[in-house]
Amino acid sequence: MKLIVESRFALLGLVMVALTALFGVAFVTGAVGAEPGAAGREPVVSEVASALRVCPPPQGGGRESELVAFATGGDGEGTLTATENSEGATDLGASDTPGRPLALDTGDADRHTVVRAEGAFAAGLDVAQTTIGADDDYATAVRCAEPGISTWYAAPGGDELDGLRLLLANVDDHAATVNVDLYATDGPAYSNDTRGISVGAHDEAEVDLGELIASTGAVAVHVRTGSGRIASSLFAERTDEGADWVPPTAAPAQRHVIAGVPAGSGERTLIVAAPGDDPATATLRVLTPGGEAEGESVAELSVPPAASATRAVQDALGEEAGTIVVEADRPVVVGAAMDRANGSDTAYAAAVDPLTGPLDRTGVVPGPPAGTGADLVLGAAGDAVDAVVTPYAANGRAGEPVGVEIEAGHTVVPELGAAGNAAALVVEAREGSGPVHAGYVLTQGSGGGRATAALPVPPAPAQILLPHVDDSLTSVVR
Repeated sequence: MKLIVESRFALLGLVMVALTALFGVAFVTGAVGAEPGAAGREPVVSEVASALRVCPPPQGGGRESELVAFATGGDGEGTLTATENSEGATDLGASDTPGRPLALDTGDADRHTVVRAEGAFAAGLDVAQTTIGADDDYATAVRCAEPGISTWYAAPGGDELDGLRLLLANVDDHAATVNVDLYATDGPAYSNDTRGISVGAHDEAEVDLGELIASTGAVAVHVRTGSGRIASSLFAERTDEGADWVPPTAAPAQRHVIAGVPAGSGERTLIVAAPGDDPATATLRVLTPGGEAEGESVAELSVPPAASATRAVQDALGEEAGTIVVEADRPVVVGAAMDRANGSDTAYAAAVDPLTGPLDRTGVVPGPPAGTGADLVLGAAGDAVDAVVTPYAANGRAGEPVGVEIEAGHTVVPELGAAGNAAALVVEAREGSGPVHAGYVLTQGSGGGRATAALPVPPAPAQILLPHVDDSLTSVVR
Protein backbone atom coordinates (compact mmCIF):
# COMPACT_ATOMS: atom_id res chain seq x y z
CA MET A 1 0.00 0.00 0.00
CA LYS A 2 2.86 2.41 0.85
CA LEU A 3 4.45 1.73 -2.53
CA ILE A 4 1.20 2.54 -4.31
CA VAL A 5 0.68 5.80 -2.37
CA GLU A 6 4.23 6.97 -2.85
CA SER A 7 4.08 6.16 -6.57
CA ARG A 8 0.74 7.83 -7.32
CA PHE A 9 2.34 10.82 -9.01
CA ALA A 10 4.56 8.56 -11.08
CA LEU A 11 1.48 6.54 -12.03
CA LEU A 12 -0.34 9.73 -13.06
CA GLY A 13 2.62 10.65 -15.19
CA LEU A 14 2.54 7.31 -16.95
CA VAL A 15 -1.20 7.73 -17.65
CA MET A 16 -0.57 11.18 -19.16
CA VAL A 17 2.21 9.77 -21.33
CA ALA A 18 -0.10 7.00 -22.55
CA LEU A 19 -2.92 9.46 -23.35
CA THR A 20 -0.51 11.70 -25.20
CA ALA A 21 0.62 8.74 -27.28
CA LEU A 22 -2.99 7.80 -28.03
CA PHE A 23 -3.87 11.35 -29.07
CA GLY A 24 -0.83 11.34 -31.30
CA VAL A 25 -1.98 8.12 -32.98
CA ALA A 26 -5.49 9.55 -33.34
CA PHE A 27 -4.08 12.68 -34.97
CA VAL A 28 -1.92 10.72 -37.39
CA THR A 29 -4.64 8.17 -38.25
CA GLY A 30 -7.61 10.55 -38.10
CA ALA A 31 -10.19 11.00 -40.86
CA VAL A 32 -8.22 10.82 -44.07
CA GLY A 33 -8.44 13.92 -46.25
CA ALA A 34 -10.62 15.91 -43.84
CA GLU A 35 -10.13 18.29 -40.98
CA PRO A 36 -11.68 17.33 -37.61
CA GLY A 37 -15.38 18.14 -37.64
CA ALA A 38 -15.27 19.17 -41.32
CA ALA A 39 -18.69 19.52 -42.90
CA GLY A 40 -19.72 18.04 -46.23
CA ARG A 41 -17.21 15.20 -46.33
CA GLU A 42 -18.14 11.92 -47.94
CA PRO A 43 -19.53 9.27 -45.56
CA VAL A 44 -17.67 6.00 -45.10
CA VAL A 45 -19.66 3.11 -46.59
CA SER A 46 -18.92 -0.53 -45.77
CA GLU A 47 -20.36 -3.82 -47.01
CA VAL A 48 -22.34 -5.85 -44.48
CA ALA A 49 -19.96 -8.77 -43.86
CA SER A 50 -21.67 -10.73 -41.07
CA ALA A 51 -25.28 -11.28 -39.99
CA LEU A 52 -27.16 -13.35 -37.40
CA ARG A 53 -30.87 -14.17 -37.24
CA VAL A 54 -32.86 -16.30 -34.78
CA CYS A 55 -36.15 -18.04 -35.64
CA PRO A 56 -38.52 -19.25 -32.90
CA PRO A 57 -39.83 -22.82 -32.89
CA PRO A 58 -43.18 -23.11 -34.73
CA GLN A 59 -46.27 -23.08 -32.54
CA GLY A 60 -49.12 -25.58 -32.82
CA GLY A 61 -48.83 -29.22 -33.84
CA GLY A 62 -49.61 -30.98 -37.12
CA ARG A 63 -48.61 -28.05 -39.34
CA GLU A 64 -45.95 -27.36 -41.94
CA SER A 65 -43.22 -24.79 -41.28
CA GLU A 66 -40.53 -23.46 -43.57
CA LEU A 67 -37.65 -21.06 -43.00
CA VAL A 68 -36.50 -19.02 -46.01
CA ALA A 69 -33.23 -17.05 -46.04
CA PHE A 70 -32.23 -14.83 -48.96
CA ALA A 71 -29.55 -12.18 -49.43
CA THR A 72 -29.36 -9.60 -52.21
CA GLY A 73 -25.57 -9.24 -51.85
CA GLY A 74 -24.89 -10.88 -55.20
CA ASP A 75 -21.58 -12.36 -56.32
CA GLY A 76 -18.72 -13.22 -54.00
CA GLU A 77 -17.79 -15.82 -51.44
CA GLY A 78 -19.50 -16.51 -48.15
CA THR A 79 -21.24 -19.03 -45.93
CA LEU A 80 -24.80 -19.49 -44.72
CA THR A 81 -25.51 -22.03 -41.98
CA ALA A 82 -28.53 -22.93 -39.87
CA THR A 83 -28.12 -24.66 -36.52
CA GLU A 84 -30.18 -25.50 -33.49
CA ASN A 85 -29.68 -23.12 -30.55
CA SER A 86 -27.90 -25.48 -28.22
CA GLU A 87 -24.45 -26.17 -26.83
CA GLY A 88 -24.04 -28.95 -29.39
CA ALA A 89 -25.20 -26.64 -32.24
CA THR A 90 -26.85 -29.36 -34.32
CA ASP A 91 -26.49 -28.55 -38.03
CA LEU A 92 -29.83 -28.13 -39.79
CA GLY A 93 -28.82 -26.84 -43.21
CA ALA A 94 -26.29 -24.81 -45.15
CA SER A 95 -25.67 -23.15 -48.51
CA ASP A 96 -22.48 -22.26 -50.34
CA THR A 97 -24.11 -20.54 -53.35
CA PRO A 98 -24.72 -16.81 -52.78
CA GLY A 99 -27.78 -15.45 -54.54
CA ARG A 100 -29.90 -18.56 -54.00
CA PRO A 101 -32.73 -18.66 -51.44
CA LEU A 102 -32.20 -21.24 -48.72
CA ALA A 103 -35.40 -23.09 -47.74
CA LEU A 104 -35.35 -25.24 -44.61
CA ASP A 105 -38.10 -27.43 -43.15
CA THR A 106 -38.54 -26.39 -39.51
CA GLY A 107 -41.76 -28.29 -38.82
CA ASP A 108 -40.11 -30.53 -36.21
CA ALA A 109 -38.02 -27.83 -34.53
CA ASP A 110 -38.59 -27.59 -30.79
CA ARG A 111 -35.81 -25.05 -30.19
CA HIS A 112 -34.86 -21.79 -31.87
CA THR A 113 -33.04 -22.00 -35.21
CA VAL A 114 -29.91 -19.83 -35.54
CA VAL A 115 -28.96 -18.58 -39.02
CA ARG A 116 -25.41 -17.25 -39.42
CA ALA A 117 -24.23 -15.54 -42.60
CA GLU A 118 -20.81 -14.35 -43.67
CA GLY A 119 -19.55 -12.51 -46.75
CA ALA A 120 -21.90 -12.38 -49.75
CA PHE A 121 -24.64 -14.17 -47.78
CA ALA A 122 -24.76 -11.39 -45.15
CA ALA A 123 -25.22 -8.40 -47.47
CA GLY A 124 -28.94 -7.74 -47.86
CA LEU A 125 -29.94 -10.78 -45.77
CA ASP A 126 -33.41 -11.37 -44.44
CA VAL A 127 -34.87 -14.53 -42.89
CA ALA A 128 -38.52 -15.38 -42.25
CA GLN A 129 -40.47 -18.44 -41.17
CA THR A 130 -44.00 -19.36 -42.27
CA THR A 131 -46.33 -22.01 -40.87
CA ILE A 132 -49.42 -23.27 -42.71
CA GLY A 133 -52.05 -25.90 -42.05
CA ALA A 134 -51.55 -29.44 -43.30
CA ASP A 135 -55.25 -30.38 -43.05
CA ASP A 136 -56.82 -27.02 -42.19
CA ASP A 137 -56.52 -23.38 -43.23
CA TYR A 138 -53.92 -21.84 -40.96
CA ALA A 139 -51.19 -19.25 -41.56
CA THR A 140 -48.57 -17.59 -39.38
CA ALA A 141 -45.44 -15.68 -40.35
CA VAL A 142 -42.53 -14.34 -38.32
CA ARG A 143 -39.40 -12.44 -39.31
CA CYS A 144 -36.45 -14.07 -37.61
CA ALA A 145 -35.00 -11.70 -35.01
CA GLU A 146 -31.57 -10.17 -34.72
CA PRO A 147 -30.41 -10.44 -31.08
CA GLY A 148 -30.41 -7.08 -29.33
CA ILE A 149 -30.86 -5.20 -26.07
CA SER A 150 -34.31 -3.63 -26.68
CA THR A 151 -37.42 -4.76 -28.58
CA TRP A 152 -40.97 -3.33 -28.57
CA TYR A 153 -44.32 -4.93 -29.40
CA ALA A 154 -47.93 -3.66 -29.50
CA ALA A 155 -50.53 -6.39 -28.98
CA PRO A 156 -54.18 -6.90 -28.04
CA GLY A 157 -54.92 -7.55 -24.38
CA GLY A 158 -56.52 -10.31 -22.36
CA ASP A 159 -60.07 -9.35 -23.27
CA GLU A 160 -59.27 -10.52 -26.79
CA LEU A 161 -56.76 -13.28 -26.08
CA ASP A 162 -56.57 -16.79 -24.73
CA GLY A 163 -52.81 -16.43 -24.31
CA LEU A 164 -49.84 -14.15 -24.90
CA ARG A 165 -46.43 -15.85 -24.70
CA LEU A 166 -42.99 -14.28 -25.00
CA LEU A 167 -40.23 -16.57 -26.31
CA LEU A 168 -36.62 -15.66 -25.48
CA ALA A 169 -33.40 -17.09 -26.94
CA ASN A 170 -29.79 -16.43 -25.98
CA VAL A 171 -27.42 -17.54 -28.75
CA ASP A 172 -24.23 -16.21 -27.12
CA ASP A 173 -21.61 -17.91 -24.95
CA HIS A 174 -22.53 -15.99 -21.80
CA ALA A 175 -25.77 -15.54 -19.86
CA ALA A 176 -28.24 -12.70 -20.42
CA THR A 177 -30.59 -10.99 -17.98
CA VAL A 178 -33.97 -9.78 -19.26
CA ASN A 179 -36.69 -7.44 -17.94
CA VAL A 180 -40.14 -7.14 -19.51
CA ASP A 181 -42.18 -3.92 -19.14
CA LEU A 182 -45.92 -3.90 -19.92
CA TYR A 183 -48.02 -0.81 -20.64
CA ALA A 184 -51.67 -1.84 -20.43
CA THR A 185 -54.80 0.30 -20.85
CA ASP A 186 -54.95 0.83 -17.09
CA GLY A 187 -51.22 1.52 -16.63
CA PRO A 188 -47.99 -0.41 -16.11
CA ALA A 189 -48.03 -4.09 -15.19
CA TYR A 190 -45.26 -6.34 -13.96
CA SER A 191 -44.53 -9.27 -11.65
CA ASN A 192 -41.56 -11.17 -10.31
CA ASP A 193 -41.76 -13.34 -13.43
CA THR A 194 -41.00 -10.34 -15.66
CA ARG A 195 -37.99 -9.05 -13.70
CA GLY A 196 -34.43 -10.35 -13.77
CA ILE A 197 -35.13 -13.28 -16.09
CA SER A 198 -31.88 -15.20 -16.46
CA VAL A 199 -31.32 -16.92 -19.80
CA GLY A 200 -28.16 -19.03 -19.86
CA ALA A 201 -25.70 -19.35 -22.72
CA HIS A 202 -27.38 -21.00 -25.71
CA ASP A 203 -30.51 -21.39 -23.61
CA GLU A 204 -34.15 -20.38 -24.00
CA ALA A 205 -37.02 -19.20 -21.84
CA GLU A 206 -40.75 -18.62 -22.17
CA VAL A 207 -42.74 -15.98 -20.25
CA ASP A 208 -46.53 -16.27 -20.00
CA LEU A 209 -47.97 -12.74 -19.98
CA GLY A 210 -51.62 -13.84 -19.95
CA GLU A 211 -52.42 -13.23 -16.28
CA LEU A 212 -50.83 -9.77 -16.29
CA ILE A 213 -53.03 -8.54 -19.14
CA ALA A 214 -56.22 -10.47 -18.39
CA SER A 215 -58.28 -7.31 -17.84
CA THR A 216 -56.81 -4.98 -20.45
CA GLY A 217 -57.82 -4.33 -24.05
CA ALA A 218 -54.29 -3.77 -25.37
CA VAL A 219 -50.69 -3.73 -24.23
CA ALA A 220 -47.26 -2.52 -25.32
CA VAL A 221 -44.46 -4.93 -24.41
CA HIS A 222 -40.86 -3.78 -23.97
CA VAL A 223 -38.20 -6.50 -23.80
CA ARG A 224 -34.88 -5.14 -22.56
CA THR A 225 -31.68 -6.70 -21.28
CA GLY A 226 -29.72 -5.76 -18.19
CA SER A 227 -26.78 -7.81 -19.46
CA GLY A 228 -26.09 -9.62 -22.70
CA ARG A 229 -28.46 -9.62 -25.65
CA ILE A 230 -31.57 -11.59 -26.50
CA ALA A 231 -33.71 -12.60 -29.49
CA SER A 232 -37.40 -12.37 -28.64
CA SER A 233 -40.69 -13.33 -30.32
CA LEU A 234 -44.28 -12.73 -29.16
CA PHE A 235 -47.08 -15.23 -29.90
CA ALA A 236 -50.72 -14.22 -29.43
CA GLU A 237 -53.55 -16.79 -29.26
CA ARG A 238 -57.21 -15.91 -29.62
CA THR A 239 -58.22 -19.45 -30.58
CA ASP A 240 -56.24 -22.42 -31.88
CA GLU A 241 -56.84 -21.29 -35.47
CA GLY A 242 -56.76 -17.58 -34.64
CA ALA A 243 -53.15 -17.42 -33.46
CA ASP A 244 -50.18 -15.55 -34.91
CA TRP A 245 -46.88 -13.86 -34.18
CA VAL A 246 -46.98 -10.19 -33.19
CA PRO A 247 -44.19 -8.46 -35.15
CA PRO A 248 -41.73 -6.16 -33.37
CA THR A 249 -42.55 -2.50 -33.81
CA ALA A 250 -40.45 0.66 -33.86
CA ALA A 251 -39.15 2.16 -30.63
CA PRO A 252 -41.02 5.13 -29.11
CA ALA A 253 -41.17 8.11 -31.48
CA GLN A 254 -43.55 10.93 -32.36
CA ARG A 255 -44.27 9.64 -35.87
CA HIS A 256 -44.91 6.10 -37.03
CA VAL A 257 -46.22 4.45 -40.19
CA ILE A 258 -47.89 1.04 -39.89
CA ALA A 259 -47.51 -0.75 -43.20
CA GLY A 260 -49.27 -3.77 -44.63
CA VAL A 261 -52.62 -3.77 -42.82
CA PRO A 262 -54.29 -6.69 -44.62
CA ALA A 263 -57.60 -6.49 -46.44
CA GLY A 264 -60.67 -8.31 -45.18
CA SER A 265 -63.80 -8.00 -43.09
CA GLY A 266 -63.93 -7.95 -39.32
CA GLU A 267 -62.37 -5.75 -36.69
CA ARG A 268 -59.20 -3.75 -37.32
CA THR A 269 -57.84 -2.11 -34.17
CA LEU A 270 -55.07 0.47 -33.80
CA ILE A 271 -52.99 0.19 -30.61
CA VAL A 272 -51.10 3.24 -29.30
CA ALA A 273 -49.05 3.27 -26.07
CA ALA A 274 -47.35 6.20 -24.30
CA PRO A 275 -44.53 4.66 -22.22
CA GLY A 276 -43.43 8.00 -20.74
CA ASP A 277 -44.65 9.89 -17.68
CA ASP A 278 -46.85 12.29 -19.69
CA PRO A 279 -50.10 11.68 -21.57
CA ALA A 280 -49.98 11.75 -25.37
CA THR A 281 -52.39 12.97 -28.02
CA ALA A 282 -52.16 11.22 -31.38
CA THR A 283 -53.56 12.20 -34.77
CA LEU A 284 -54.32 9.47 -37.30
CA ARG A 285 -54.30 9.13 -41.06
CA VAL A 286 -55.62 6.02 -42.80
CA LEU A 287 -54.41 5.55 -46.39
CA THR A 288 -56.38 3.19 -48.63
CA PRO A 289 -56.28 2.43 -52.38
CA GLY A 290 -58.82 5.23 -52.78
CA GLY A 291 -56.72 7.76 -50.85
CA GLU A 292 -56.91 9.18 -47.35
CA ALA A 293 -59.99 8.11 -45.40
CA GLU A 294 -62.15 10.43 -43.35
CA GLY A 295 -64.56 9.97 -40.46
CA GLU A 296 -64.71 9.38 -36.72
CA SER A 297 -62.08 6.63 -36.89
CA VAL A 298 -59.36 9.19 -37.63
CA ALA A 299 -60.24 11.64 -34.84
CA GLU A 300 -57.59 12.46 -32.23
CA LEU A 301 -56.75 9.70 -29.76
CA SER A 302 -55.79 10.45 -26.15
CA VAL A 303 -53.38 8.07 -24.44
CA PRO A 304 -52.79 8.09 -20.64
CA PRO A 305 -49.22 8.19 -19.31
CA ALA A 306 -47.43 4.82 -19.07
CA ALA A 307 -50.47 3.16 -20.62
CA SER A 308 -52.06 2.19 -23.92
CA ALA A 309 -55.27 3.00 -25.81
CA THR A 310 -57.10 1.55 -28.81
CA ARG A 311 -59.14 2.82 -31.73
CA ALA A 312 -61.30 0.76 -34.11
CA VAL A 313 -60.40 1.74 -37.69
CA GLN A 314 -62.41 -0.74 -39.77
CA ASP A 315 -64.89 2.01 -40.76
CA ALA A 316 -62.05 3.97 -42.35
CA LEU A 317 -60.47 0.93 -44.01
CA GLY A 318 -63.65 -0.78 -45.11
CA GLU A 319 -62.48 -4.19 -46.30
CA GLU A 320 -59.44 -2.82 -48.09
CA ALA A 321 -55.75 -3.08 -47.25
CA GLY A 322 -54.23 0.05 -45.79
CA THR A 323 -51.41 2.07 -44.30
CA ILE A 324 -51.84 3.95 -41.00
CA VAL A 325 -49.89 7.10 -40.09
CA VAL A 326 -49.72 8.08 -36.40
CA GLU A 327 -48.31 11.44 -35.25
CA ALA A 328 -48.21 12.32 -31.55
CA ASP A 329 -47.03 15.12 -29.29
CA ARG A 330 -45.06 12.61 -27.18
CA PRO A 331 -43.08 9.49 -28.13
CA VAL A 332 -45.46 6.54 -28.57
CA VAL A 333 -45.42 2.88 -29.63
CA VAL A 334 -47.96 1.64 -32.18
CA GLY A 335 -49.34 -1.51 -33.79
CA ALA A 336 -52.49 -2.85 -35.42
CA ALA A 337 -54.54 -6.02 -34.94
CA MET A 338 -57.00 -7.69 -37.33
CA ASP A 339 -59.64 -10.13 -36.11
CA ARG A 340 -62.09 -11.74 -38.53
CA ALA A 341 -64.86 -14.28 -37.91
CA ASN A 342 -64.81 -14.32 -34.10
CA GLY A 343 -61.12 -15.03 -33.67
CA SER A 344 -60.81 -17.76 -36.30
CA ASP A 345 -58.40 -15.56 -38.27
CA THR A 346 -56.02 -12.98 -36.85
CA ALA A 347 -53.07 -10.95 -38.12
CA TYR A 348 -50.91 -8.15 -36.78
CA ALA A 349 -49.11 -5.20 -38.32
CA ALA A 350 -46.37 -2.95 -36.92
CA ALA A 351 -44.31 0.14 -37.68
CA VAL A 352 -40.95 -0.44 -39.35
CA ASP A 353 -38.51 1.79 -41.21
CA PRO A 354 -39.45 2.46 -44.85
CA LEU A 355 -37.50 1.43 -47.92
CA THR A 356 -35.67 4.57 -48.98
CA GLY A 357 -32.31 5.55 -50.47
CA PRO A 358 -29.49 5.49 -50.65
CA LEU A 359 -28.64 2.43 -48.50
CA ASP A 360 -32.01 1.24 -47.17
CA ARG A 361 -33.98 1.09 -50.40
CA THR A 362 -34.35 -2.74 -50.56
CA GLY A 363 -36.48 -5.22 -48.61
CA VAL A 364 -36.74 -9.03 -48.85
CA VAL A 365 -39.74 -11.31 -48.31
CA PRO A 366 -40.14 -15.10 -48.62
CA GLY A 367 -42.16 -16.64 -51.41
CA PRO A 368 -45.43 -18.30 -50.41
CA PRO A 369 -45.39 -22.02 -49.55
CA ALA A 370 -47.18 -24.38 -51.91
CA GLY A 371 -50.95 -24.12 -51.63
CA THR A 372 -50.94 -20.54 -50.36
CA GLY A 373 -51.14 -17.07 -51.84
CA ALA A 374 -49.29 -13.85 -51.08
CA ASP A 375 -49.78 -10.13 -51.63
CA LEU A 376 -47.63 -7.08 -51.09
CA VAL A 377 -49.24 -4.01 -49.54
CA LEU A 378 -47.27 -0.86 -50.43
CA GLY A 379 -48.01 2.58 -49.03
CA ALA A 380 -46.94 6.12 -49.93
CA ALA A 381 -47.19 8.02 -46.63
CA GLY A 382 -44.98 10.85 -47.92
CA ASP A 383 -44.06 11.61 -51.51
CA ALA A 384 -45.25 9.51 -54.45
CA VAL A 385 -43.62 6.08 -54.74
CA ASP A 386 -41.82 4.51 -57.69
CA ALA A 387 -40.92 0.94 -56.74
CA VAL A 388 -39.98 -2.34 -58.40
CA VAL A 389 -40.67 -5.91 -57.24
CA THR A 390 -38.25 -8.59 -58.50
CA PRO A 391 -38.97 -12.31 -58.08
CA TYR A 392 -36.17 -14.82 -57.55
CA ALA A 393 -36.47 -18.52 -58.35
CA ALA A 394 -35.12 -21.32 -56.16
CA ASN A 395 -31.99 -21.47 -58.35
CA GLY A 396 -31.32 -17.76 -57.72
CA ARG A 397 -32.37 -16.59 -61.17
CA ALA A 398 -34.13 -13.21 -61.25
CA GLY A 399 -37.52 -13.07 -62.97
CA GLU A 400 -39.30 -10.26 -64.74
CA PRO A 401 -39.50 -7.15 -62.50
CA VAL A 402 -42.90 -5.63 -61.73
CA GLY A 403 -43.02 -1.83 -61.56
CA VAL A 404 -45.30 -0.14 -59.01
CA GLU A 405 -46.24 3.55 -58.89
CA ILE A 406 -48.24 4.95 -55.98
CA GLU A 407 -49.73 8.39 -55.58
CA ALA A 408 -48.88 10.23 -52.39
CA GLY A 409 -51.37 9.39 -49.63
CA HIS A 410 -52.43 6.06 -51.16
CA THR A 411 -51.97 2.32 -50.61
CA VAL A 412 -51.61 -0.19 -53.46
CA VAL A 413 -51.76 -3.98 -53.65
CA PRO A 414 -49.90 -4.61 -56.92
CA GLU A 415 -50.79 -7.42 -59.31
CA LEU A 416 -47.77 -9.72 -59.12
CA GLY A 417 -48.96 -12.44 -61.50
CA ALA A 418 -46.45 -15.29 -61.81
CA ALA A 419 -43.98 -13.30 -59.69
CA GLY A 420 -46.12 -14.01 -56.64
CA ASN A 421 -45.07 -17.69 -56.73
CA ALA A 422 -41.32 -16.99 -56.54
CA ALA A 423 -39.00 -18.45 -53.90
CA ALA A 424 -38.24 -14.90 -52.70
CA LEU A 425 -39.30 -11.36 -53.58
CA VAL A 426 -37.16 -8.23 -53.46
CA VAL A 427 -38.93 -4.87 -53.10
CA GLU A 428 -36.89 -1.81 -54.05
CA ALA A 429 -37.54 1.92 -54.02
CA ARG A 430 -36.19 3.35 -57.26
CA GLU A 431 -33.88 6.36 -57.18
CA GLY A 432 -35.96 9.49 -56.64
CA SER A 433 -38.92 7.58 -55.15
CA GLY A 434 -40.58 8.62 -51.94
CA PRO A 435 -40.26 6.22 -48.95
CA VAL A 436 -41.94 2.86 -49.53
CA HIS A 437 -43.85 1.44 -46.57
CA ALA A 438 -44.19 -2.27 -47.32
CA GLY A 439 -45.99 -5.27 -45.85
CA TYR A 440 -46.36 -8.90 -46.94
CA VAL A 441 -49.65 -10.79 -46.50
CA LEU A 442 -49.77 -14.61 -46.62
CA THR A 443 -53.09 -16.44 -47.04
CA GLN A 444 -54.25 -20.04 -47.06
CA GLY A 445 -57.74 -20.93 -48.20
CA SER A 446 -60.29 -18.59 -49.74
CA GLY A 447 -63.39 -16.61 -48.91
CA GLY A 448 -64.47 -15.80 -45.38
CA GLY A 449 -62.74 -18.87 -43.95
CA ARG A 450 -59.26 -18.11 -45.23
CA ALA A 451 -56.31 -17.79 -42.84
CA THR A 452 -54.14 -14.66 -42.97
CA ALA A 453 -50.71 -13.66 -41.67
CA ALA A 454 -49.00 -10.27 -42.05
CA LEU A 455 -45.29 -9.49 -42.10
CA PRO A 456 -43.88 -5.93 -42.15
CA VAL A 457 -41.00 -5.47 -44.61
CA PRO A 458 -38.07 -3.47 -43.16
CA PRO A 459 -34.91 -2.58 -45.10
CA ALA A 460 -32.34 -5.33 -45.67
CA PRO A 461 -29.21 -3.25 -46.29
CA ALA A 462 -26.23 -4.59 -48.18
CA GLN A 463 -24.13 -1.60 -47.09
CA ILE A 464 -23.99 0.51 -43.93
CA LEU A 465 -22.48 3.86 -42.96
CA LEU A 466 -19.52 3.85 -40.60
CA PRO A 467 -18.93 6.76 -38.20
CA HIS A 468 -16.06 9.16 -38.85
CA VAL A 469 -13.20 9.16 -36.34
CA ASP A 470 -11.47 12.46 -35.55
CA ASP A 471 -8.48 13.29 -33.36
CA SER A 472 -10.56 13.79 -30.23
CA LEU A 473 -11.10 12.07 -26.92
CA THR A 474 -14.28 10.55 -28.37
CA SER A 475 -12.27 8.94 -31.15
CA VAL A 476 -9.74 7.59 -28.65
CA VAL A 477 -12.37 5.79 -26.56
CA ARG A 478 -14.52 4.45 -29.42
